[in-house]
Amino acid sequence: MVTELGDPLDTLRLLQFSWEDRLRLALGIAQILHQLAHSPLGSLSMNDFRRQQFVLVGGTLKLSDVDDLGINEPECVTDSDCVIGNDENNNVSDDNTTKGLSCIDSRCIGHNERLNIWHAGQHFIRLFLPLSAPLSLEPHIHELLAAYAHPAAGGWNSARILGTTQKLVAHFVSGDYMIRPSTQGSSTSGYERMSDSDLPGLYDYRCPLSVSAVGCVISVFNEEEAVQICTSDDDCQAIVLGQEHTWTGRTLAVFKNGYSTPSFKKGYSLLVKKKLK
Repeated sequence: MVTELGDPLDTLRLLQFSWEDRLRLALGIAQILHQLAHSPLGSLSMNDFRRQQFVLVGGTLKLSDVDDLGINEPECVTDSDCVIGNDENNNVSDDNTTKGLSCIDSRCIGHNERLNIWHAGQHFIRLFLPLSAPLSLEPHIHELLAAYAHPAAGGWNSARILGTTQKLVAHFVSGDYMIRPSTQGSSTSGYERMSDSDLPGLYDYRCPLSVSAVGCVISVFNEEEAVQICTSDDDCQAIVLGQEHTWTGRTLAVFKNGYSTPSFKKGYSLLVKKKLK
C-alpha cells in the first residue's frame, strides 16, 4: 500500500488557482476518467462523484476515496432503459445527456463512463475551466464544456475527452493563444533590458492574476508576453524573468512597481519600462 499526503479541494481554493493550474486539474480529471473507464475490472462508475473524493498531491489530482465504485454496467432490455443517472443520487434531467447509449447483451454499454464524465463536468469543469481563460482558447474550452454536458449525445468518451484536453494543453504551452502585435517591430522596444539582474524583495505589489500572495508573479510563455502584461498595467514598471518554471515549462515573471540599481543574479533578466519623454 502506498500512502500520499494530499490537500483537500474546495470551491474557494479552485477559484483562487491560476488558470494554468486549473488547466492542470482538467487534465488530471480527464486522465482519471480514462483510467476508470479502462480498469482491469472493466468500466467503473463513481457513484459518489464529489470534490471531496479528490486531493491534490504536489499539484497533481488524485482520487482518494474509492469506497463507492460501481463495477457492472446497468442491466437493460432496450436502449430506452439506458438512462444516465436514473436514481435519486445520479439524477440527470437533460434528455440530451442520455441519448446515444445502447443496450447490448442486456447491458447499457458506456453508461458508467458517460455518468463519470457528466459528474466531472458538473462538479469540476464547468465551474473553473472557463474562468480567466485566454480569449483565443475559448472555442476549445466550449467544445469541452459541451462534451462534459452531453457525453452520450455527442459521442464523447473518456479517450476523446483526454485527447481534446491534451490538445488544449498543447495550444497553451505553444503560445498559440497569444495576441500578436498588428504592426511590425518588437513589443519590447519600450523596455531597457539588463542581463544577470534582479530586484529581490523590492517593489513587489499585488495583482489580480498572481500565483503569489506577496507579489505580482505570473507565468508567461516568453519575454514578449511578459511585456504585454506589464504594458497594460499602469502599476508595473519593471519585470524580472528568472529560471523558475511551471508544470508546463512556462517562465514565472515577477512584476515590479518600481526599480533601482539591481542586484547581480546569474541567468536572470530585468526589463525596465522606459519613461516617456
